[in-house]
Amino acid sequence: MHLVLARLPDAPPGPRGLSLFLVPKFDEDGSAGRRAGPPQARPAPSGGSEPHEVGSVGVRSQVHCERIEEKMGIHASPTCVMRFDEAAASLVGEPGKGLNAMFVMMNAARLLVGLQGIGLLDAAWQKANAYAQERRQMRAPGSASKAGAADVIALHPAIQRILQTQRAWIDAGRVIAYRTALELDTQKHHPEATQRDVAARWCSLVTPVLKSAWTEQAFTGASACLQVFGGHGYVREWGIEQHVRDARVAMIYEGTNEIQAIDLLVRKTLPDGALSLQGLLTELEAEPGQSPRTRQALQAFGAFVREQVVPHTSASDTAPDQAFWLADDFLRALALLLMAWAWDRLAAAPQHNATAHAAFWRWVWPEFGMRMSMMNTTVSVGQSAPAML
Repeated sequence: MHLVLARLPDAPPGPRGLSLFLVPKFDEDGSAGRRAGPPQARPAPSGGSEPHEVGSVGVRSQVHCERIEEKMGIHASPTCVMRFDEAAASLVGEPGKGLNAMFVMMNAARLLVGLQGIGLLDAAWQKANAYAQERRQMRAPGSASKAGAADVIALHPAIQRILQTQRAWIDAGRVIAYRTALELDTQKHHPEATQRDVAARWCSLVTPVLKSAWTEQAFTGASACLQVFGGHGYVREWGIEQHVRDARVAMIYEGTNEIQAIDLLVRKTLPDGALSLQGLLTELEAEPGQSPRTRQALQAFGAFVREQVVPHTSASDTAPDQAFWLADDFLRALALLLMAWAWDRLAAAPQHNATAHAAFWRWVWPEFGMRMSMMNTTVSVGQSAPAML
């Protein structure tokens, strides 16, 4: 089966003209083309194969694989260029509503890609951590080893910083992913409409954050883990270089990370004057166990969005694209706030990773202040020209 976005003959241009079609590999009774008009397609090339009967399966659809794409990584998951020569298709949903139907799948896929990022980062961390416990090189600062003896590199501060930083991202990402899974169930099954709405708000706002921030960290973090191996990191037998290559595509999957940031700010935050976002921030702040610095940061971010972002982006004729300049920093700031919330939750657990907890506040959290400063600059400049920034 192939799900294909295509245009009916009388469809208008642009995204509103796209409809969703289901193209089977075999049309069992030849009725697919009668149920809905076929999508427009290129004429079949000369010498192209004609549809033929295959036993009791049905008529072979005019669907052809042109070539397998050669990709940077994920070689075990090939993609290909498909050609549809007026293949019979059934309409899925309403004409012109193809993107709406597709996004039912896309939203779930974005969460899965976020989980892919967490998983790849964890796999890279596991390899780097194991290697660091075995590889010996130089004496670590303050080492008690005998003169001339080398220490395992896991004792060197530079390696500890790399590994602990990735652990901080992995553990926080898991907490946020687990919470999102619970909210998905609440959104679907809770008997009270109010609770379903609250859960839907979480899923709507957190999905682009989880997808974007953790796929980006999967790539940069896997690259940092490769650094632990030194020259061995580029040797395939260790497996770490594969994680770097495989993680890169997740930043592109299901809408690039830049699109996720635009979706979060322009489509999900600004239209209601940031009321949904304020509700999420209030919810996080009210949860028990939140540290004073997390509460303070939630309040500061909420005030900034309410007093600066919304007024300067909702009615800005001089800089109508200002929200788009803010979007990337906005998403990263919210991701870091969610991580702070997650680590406050983890800190309450009896056997939490105190080392990774400290690493988060020491080496990850400072980015929040940087992102806030960058957004302040963008808002205060009030111009869309990048040279002015």
